[in-house]
Amino acid sequence: MSSSENISERIPAAGAAPASDAAIEEVELERDAERIIQDHVLLAVASGLIPGPGIDMIASFAVQMTMIKRLANLYGIPFREDLAKSIASSLFGTVGGAGAAGLAAASFFKIIPVVGTVIGIAGTSVAFGAFTYGIGKVFERHFEMGGTFIDLDPRAYRDYFREMRERGRSVATERRREAQAANGRRRRAQHTSSAATV
Repeated sequence: MSSSENISERIPAAGAAPASDAAIEEVELERDAERIIQDHVLLAVASGLIPGPGIDMIASFAVQMTMIKRLANLYGIPFREDLAKSIASSLFGTVGGAGAAGLAAASFFKIIPVVGTVIGIAGTSVAFGAFTYGIGKVFERHFEMGGTFIDLDPRAYRDYFREMRERGRSVATERRREAQAANGRRRRAQHTSSAATV
């Protein structure tokens, strides 16, 4: 039960017996993990907006490593960068050659000025966010069950990762909308500010 929808089910209703300290701690841990994942989905979406081909993929991978490290710290698991990279790469491989090739193609499409950049950004930002969400949810679930980097078998999480990656598409789309709205507000504020100084 790692999804945010299930958190409210474990918070007692008014008049009910108070939750145990362990239950409260579990709910808080899940909220913190969800916040870490959501923050890094936004960063992964932003990395997809980088116009340079290939650079976006490197930035997205770095975001995922930072997210995994923060989740490990949250659950008190010693971080193993070598294993984190290996597990994340294995999970990425579970989408099949066509999915991975499509994402790489969208990134390298950015080499074509203007049109290629626009199409490449559209193809990578949500995909990077979705991958990040899926990877985060796998590590969250595994750490919740008392697992570590050493005993995480990516094959055992293949179906769960695919499911979470699909859910991550809508999460990443929402994060991208939020980022675009914030960008628009920032540009309008700068325009208003510069117009006022003229």
